[in-house]
Amino acid sequence: MWAGSSPPLPGTGRGGTSSSGEIREGFLCPLCLKDLHSVQQLQSHYEEAHSGEDDGHMVGQIKTLFGRAKKKLLKKGEAERSDAESLDYICSGGVDTSKWEAQDLGATRNLRSEFQRWRAARIDHYVIEINKLLIRLEKLTAFDRASTDPAKRKALERSVVTWVNDRDVPCCPDCGATFTITLRRHHCRLCGSIMCKRCNQFLAVSFAQKLTSAVRASVTAGGSPCAADQTAGSGESARRLSVASVSSLLEEKEDDRIMSCQHCRGILEQRERRLEEKDSSPVIAQLYEKLRSCIGKVEQLAPEYLKMAESLNAGESTYRLEDASNLRVDLMKLYERIDLLSKRIGTLGLTENPQPHPKTLQLQRMIRLSATHFLQ
Repeated sequence: MWAGSSPPLPGTGRGGTSSSGEIREGFLCPLCLKDLHSVQQLQSHYEEAHSGEDDGHMVGQIKTLFGRAKKKLLKKGEAERSDAESLDYICSGGVDTSKWEAQDLGATRNLRSEFQRWRAARIDHYVIEINKLLIRLEKLTAFDRASTDPAKRKALERSVVTWVNDRDVPCCPDCGATFTITLRRHHCRLCGSIMCKRCNQFLAVSFAQKLTSAVRASVTAGGSPCAADQTAGSGESARRLSVASVSSLLEEKEDDRIMSCQHCRGILEQRERRLEEKDSSPVIAQLYEKLRSCIGKVEQLAPEYLKMAESLNAGESTYRLEDASNLRVDLMKLYERIDLLSKRIGTLGLTENPQPHPKTLQLQRMIRLSATHFLQ
């Protein structure tokens, strides 16, 4: 198909126009400029009408046309690559990564010991903070808060930790509000810091007693307060006692709550989560325990069944056929339960978004494979 932008042809002026200045478009014959309306008609017309003519000039015109088209496409491609390179240059923060050269691996240094040192210091700091808060909680819940006079209760609370001087804190450290006659200062009973009424938090006494009882149980067992993760929380409710709704806060009396800052409350809630995680094992661990229990029963009953089967097949009367049949039914039920448990373990979390860690999925597949081999 040739358009008005085609190279000059016989009978046309410069720019693909005819001698009359008219621009023609369509399936035009390159020699006689006849419009054939389709590719098939154009091919048939050229073979019938111009097959014997010298088409050297035509070949030259086609080469010229293709050359111009090629140059135009090359220029367009270069422009697109230039735009893409400039975009990459901008997006990569001013670094043209396409011009980087491959570099050999240089010297390496193991930072494991340094990491362990910094991690140990961080853990020690966390343990010290937790121990201080737990000891102060123990003191704050050691007396009957409901029957104690408010003035005496406040004096006992001030004896637990030194309170920050009011004159040293003109603004709330959390929200930045300036303290006035109407916006009073409130002290955290655990660290002594100051906050405004909008930023103060309250801890239920039941929540404090839950944490301190874990400490007492650990100390009685001969461990440290931080070892309470292994013994605390048995028989306790799994719900979060520290996070109360507005209605429950309104129902509680002031004597049943301990004022705290957001920082201390966050540390204690994290401690509670760790206790609950110790008490509640993951689903995969529960299923695996059941799986191991079934496998242990099979390993205990299978030799007895084989012994019965060999004796009965030999024609001996030591065992009864009914007992062997019942034992076989029990084994078949255990096999089915092992298969079901291993299948459930293998499909845990596959429908969730996001899915579990690849190592967790690999562990589940290996458990399923091990159970399959055992059944075989």
